[in-house]
Amino acid sequence: MKKILLVALALIIVALGIQLLLLKGSREEPLRQNRLKTDVTYSDTPTLLIPGWGGNAWTYSHLIDYYQKQNLAQKTMTIHVTPTGKVHVQGAVMNKKNSLIQVLFDWNYTKNYLPQTAWLSSVLRVLHKNYGINQLNVVAHSWGGTAFVHALANSSYLQKNINFKKIILLGVPINEGFSSKISYNQALTQKTSDHNYLRLAKKLDKFNPHNLIHFYNLMGSKDGQKKTDGEVPNVQSEFLKTVIHSNWSTYSQKVYKDTNHTDLHQNKEILNHMAAILWQ
Repeated sequence: MKKILLVALALIIVALGIQLLLLKGSREEPLRQNRLKTDVTYSDTPTLLIPGWGGNAWTYSHLIDYYQKQNLAQKTMTIHVTPTGKVHVQGAVMNKKNSLIQVLFDWNYTKNYLPQTAWLSSVLRVLHKNYGINQLNVVAHSWGGTAFVHALANSSYLQKNINFKKIILLGVPINEGFSSKISYNQALTQKTSDHNYLRLAKKLDKFNPHNLIHFYNLMGSKDGQKKTDGEVPNVQSEFLKTVIHSNWSTYSQKVYKDTNHTDLHQNKEILNHMAAILWQ
């Protein structure tokens, strides 16, 4: 029995060690002023990087490294959110061009995205109140994007105080009531079982931001038929079109062939596409 307890304790320690490593923010490398690109816009608008369910520092480590090596952007801030929702910020964005803000949830293994919705609302409030951020771009993967859209829809404070310029969603489910067996056009004629989607649609029907928001809905196609990235059916992501409105948003979508759910934040072609959206 003692041996079993020791083995169990050792496994717990190893698991905690791995978790701590996964929560260590990606390295920061400032922009090299002597190598600024003429075809890149270096602006004061930071970009918030939101991971999906189970996501950690690894989610955007390749993206951050790639953009820093290309001298397109610089990671200047890391935000940790505890399981109780406390927000801890390291770094700054003031006077930092093309700043990247990495969000890390200390425990990101929840049964749904509702905790992340509340946590992101707190993160955005802190960024506005404590760091003077009133304009943001957003890159969000999977349930992280779902949580963000709900957080924005639920908060009149965020709608009033922060201009969200460009929102890039990577394999983000909006209506989880349908599987990849049904097409988007077919799903439009049927009732959904996703009550969170219905609440979101009702909230966004009354949404009235004071700036135009540009949505970019990027999806993968693992099966070669543009139906799914292997984890999120594209029909679920396409329902974003039904909850945003042309009087306060623009919409663009693209499906990448031979691309799975993880590739969406790793693939070089997609990283270049996102860089063009954000800064070129």
